[in-house]
Amino acid sequence: MATVQILKDLGEQMCLKGTELRDFIKEQQDLEREERNRLREEQDKQREHDKMQQDKQRTEKDKQRECKKEQREREREKEQHDKEQHEKDCEFFEIERMKFERDKMDFELQMKAIEVKKSSSVKVRMRRVKIIRKAQ
Repeated sequence: MATVQILKDLGEQMCLKGTELRDFIKEQQDLEREERNRLREEQDKQREHDKMQQDKQRTEKDKQRECKKEQREREREKEQHDKEQHEKDCEFFEIERMKFERDKMDFELQMKAIEVKKSSSVKVRMRRVKIIRKAQ
């Protein structure tokens, strides 16, 4: 930024005097002001652009974070579902095993009942045979 004194000296070297010197100084100051304004606007635009980029990156990171969170939630739900299904399967197989054991015990009881029946009918026959032999 050129000071008024520097601009005055420069204008005098260009052989400017009076109104022409004043107009030259004013024109140079206006040019410098316009340049500063242009630079400020460019910087503002760059800051705005940078801010938009940061916002865009932040939004993208937020989306990625949300996506990962949802994926973890789905995995957790799947694990929970798999665990519950496994527990149901275990309960089902335990119930089936217990039914099998009950059926096995029922069968064994029926077999014992048949043996007892056979045994008692054999005893009855043997008593009859003894009674018949005694009678003879």
